[in-house]
Amino acid sequence: MAKTLEFIVSGAKPLRHGTDYVWSLILELTRDGDTFLYRDLAGMCDQKRLSRVRVDLRNLVAAGYLARLPEERPKGTRPYRLLKRQAETPNLRVDGGGESTFGRGIEHMWNAMRRAHNGFTTADLAIDASTDEVSVSHQHAKAYCLLLERAGLLKRLSSSRGGVGRTVYVLLGSANTGPKPPRRYKSTFVYDENKGRVIGAPTAEEIAP
Repeated sequence: MAKTLEFIVSGAKPLRHGTDYVWSLILELTRDGDTFLYRDLAGMCDQKRLSRVRVDLRNLVAAGYLARLPEERPKGTRPYRLLKRQAETPNLRVDGGGESTFGRGIEHMWNAMRRAHNGFTTADLAIDASTDEVSVSHQHAKAYCLLLERAGLLKRLSSSRGGVGRTVYVLLGSANTGPKPPRRYKSTFVYDENKGRVIGAPTAEEIAP
């Protein structure tokens, strides 16, 4: 029979790979200038994931965030130049096709919730979070609201605005911690039932609501 376990997570940190981590290193390496070397970046990353680091660099070049300087230099010493400096990690397509809209819908919904002090419906949210570049469906808005409600971040108000699916939600003040949205993650780990503990370091990756 399958078992269901509940865990209390006291903290989490990004692993030494992934676009977020690579971008944070690029910002650090270019703090006093606008160029850096691949070998310096790679030395700070998970050595088993360097192929992914190279993909991230190619995608950043293709999207115009980095440039590979053309000077003739020995292997490993040809620098990259940072062209667009920003605190937020660029949201890029994995195929190198430039900017991606993946995850933008959640960002837009979250910040629409933060502005809606008098509450909102899922229909309101889908409309307010949609732009010319990002389309948020009513189903997506409903799924995200249910996710945040289960997590204790949203509250259903007793009043409603008539019609099916017109429940009014409000974001709790204590949940409004900043502009970055809460996201859903799934975790993979090994659990020792004899000792009642997780073996090794569990990891998690983002999935859709």
